Amino acid sequence: MKIKVQAQHLQPGDIVGSGEKIEMIQIAGIKIPSNKVGVVLTSESHIRSTLWGKYTMINVERAE
Repeated sequence: MKIKVQAQHLQPGDIVGSGEKIEMIQIAGIKIPSNKVGVVLTSESHIRSTLWGKYTMINVERAE
């Protein structure tokens, strides 16, 4: 099911619009500002880490 959620409510296993799968979410940490969320995304060829705003709306495909 495709839905729109805030970045702070993402879950491991969600698939974002680019086809990448979310492996890990980090809400708080030393290197993460209070208004950001650290996200680790994987695809078949690479793994990448990025920072998104907590309240940014993200289109995801989530298993029911």
